[in-house]
Amino acid sequence: MIDFFSVSDRNSVFGRSIDLFENVDFHLPRGRYALLARSPEQRRLVLDVLAGLRPPRAGHVSISGSISWPIGRSSVVRGRATGYDFITFVSELYGVDADQAGDIVTLLVSRPDYIDQPIDTWPPYVRQEFNFALALVPEFDIYVVDAPMPYEETRFTRLWQALFEERLVGKTLILSSYRPKQLLDYCAKGLVYEGGQLFIDHDLESCIERYPARPAREEIGLGNADSGQYTELDF
Repeated sequence: MIDFFSVSDRNSVFGRSIDLFENVDFHLPRGRYALLARSPEQRRLVLDVLAGLRPPRAGHVSISGSISWPIGRSSVVRGRATGYDFITFVSELYGVDADQAGDIVTLLVSRPDYIDQPIDTWPPYVRQEFNFALALVPEFDIYVVDAPMPYEETRFTRLWQALFEERLVGKTLILSSYRPKQLLDYCAKGLVYEGGQLFIDHDLESCIERYPARPAREEIGLGNADSGQYTELDF
């Protein structure tokens, strides 16, 4: 599904340049993977290359099939555009009927009355719900998630989880989350980044112990991650 051919790349983490990849050849077959690394900042950089968001400095990344944007990432849904603007844009980009797309999103989110208003006026929980709901509009071969998935006991979570599980049948998932339980619930294997290389680990529990999932530096202190409520962590 995703292949690296002699991939080399450098990037910056907190102002320090690092060798992210060095002449990496790697094949990621279909499956459900928890992306793990020594730091959450490394996870994000690796995810950008895996998802084709940023081409490496050398080599080539081949993606077979359609791949999602990083679902849940704060930079995806923001600004003065309205929710309907985003729905129309995604519908046109992926060849989906805009009316059907709007029906899906308004059915899922708990406050559909916000959708015709500018996104930067929405409460954080509305932006987060909309971000995850919008990702169910197209159907992808590879789903990339770069945030904790909805987990609190709400109508939105129940509906979204049910629809997402339907979407995932026979598809690939790459999940980057600081919630170990979600990694174990949704994933079967570890996709580990270590020492400039990628490898697959079939013992996910042991893998999570060796690479403890934790929030990125900018997420720390912005809210209680286990409060059962959406916070400013992702949006």
